[in-house]
Amino acid sequence: MPCYNRDFDLLRVLQAYDQQTTNSLFEVIAIDDASSDKTFEILNAYRPQNYTLKVFRQEKNQGPAAARNRGIQAASAPLLLFVGDDILPSPDFIALHLAAHQNADEHTAILGRTVWPVDITLNSLMTYIDGIGAQQFSYYYLRDGQEYDFRHFYTSNVSIKTSFLKSLPVWFDTDFVYAAFEDAELAYRLSLRGLKIIYHAEIVAHHYHYHTLWTFTRRQFLAGQMACVLVRKHPELFTFIVGKNTKTRLLFLRLRILMMRLDINLQEYEKMAISQASASESLQQPDMARQYQRLLEYFYMKGIIYGMFPETIALKITKLYAQNQLKLLELK
Repeated sequence: MPCYNRDFDLLRVLQAYDQQTTNSLFEVIAIDDASSDKTFEILNAYRPQNYTLKVFRQEKNQGPAAARNRGIQAASAPLLLFVGDDILPSPDFIALHLAAHQNADEHTAILGRTVWPVDITLNSLMTYIDGIGAQQFSYYYLRDGQEYDFRHFYTSNVSIKTSFLKSLPVWFDTDFVYAAFEDAELAYRLSLRGLKIIYHAEIVAHHYHYHTLWTFTRRQFLAGQMACVLVRKHPELFTFIVGKNTKTRLLFLRLRILMMRLDINLQEYEKMAISQASASESLQQPDMARQYQRLLEYFYMKGIIYGMFPETIALKITKLYAQNQLKLLELK
C-alpha cells in the first residue's frame, strides 16, 4: 500500500483491515512516499489487533512504482495484494482474495471490483469516468468470472502469486513517475510469461478519491505522458494504447504549425473549457457524457503530445489541437 499525504483518512483504512473476517494471518506493508503531512506518524503509531503492519518511508517522493517495489521486496507471503491508501476494503476483502486463489494456478491474478463508496455524493464526472467513459476503471464493461488482458491489472484491488511476480528481473518500472500505466506495463511483461487476470465482482473495495474536472483533466494529461513511456518501452503496443491513427495525426499537425498563426492563449482556453463543463458537474445529466469525452480525450492527447515532442514544439501542436478540438465544446 503506497501512501502519500493521506493523514486525513488513513486511520480508517488501517482500522478496516482490523475488521477483516478472515482467520488467516496476513500483513499490511505500507510505504510512505515522503509525505509532507502526518501520514508517516499515523502509520508508525497504529497498533493493529488482527494483522501485522510493516511500515517503510521513502527519503524522497518517487511515485507509486518505486513505493510498491519497496513493499514487494519486503514481502514474504505467498500472495501479494495491491491496494491504495484511498481504498477501504470490505470486511470479506482478504478472505475472498484468498478463496479465489485456492483454485487458481501460478499465473492467475485475481481482480476485484473497486467502487465509489455510498457515503459520498457523486458528481456526474465521477459517474462517467467509472461508467461508460471508463477513463478510470473499465468495470462497467467487465463480466464476473471472465478473463481480461494486462490493461486491467488495477492496483487498487488485485492479487497475484508472489513467486510469479518476483520471477521478473524488474518489478514496477520506476520510469513511470506518475500513477498511470506502471501497473499495465508490469502486467504486460507478466502476460508474456502467461499472466491471466480473472475478474471476481464480489471482492469489493471502496475508492475514497473525490474527482472534479480540474483534478481529472490533470490526471488525463499525466496519463498521456505515461502512455508515451509505455509505448517507448514496448513499441508493439502503440496502436493498443495510443490509437491507430494518432502518430500520423500529430505529425500532420506538426506540419500545419509551420503555416498557421497560433495566437490562442492555451491556458485561458483550457480554463474556459473546464469551467464551462464544471457548471453542470453536480447534476447527473446524461447529455454531459459527450462533453466529458471530448474534454478528457483532449487532455489525454495533450499528455501524449508532450510525451512525444520537445516542449516548445509540443506547445505549438497543442495550441493547434486545441483549436481543432476544444471548439467542438461550443465555448461561448
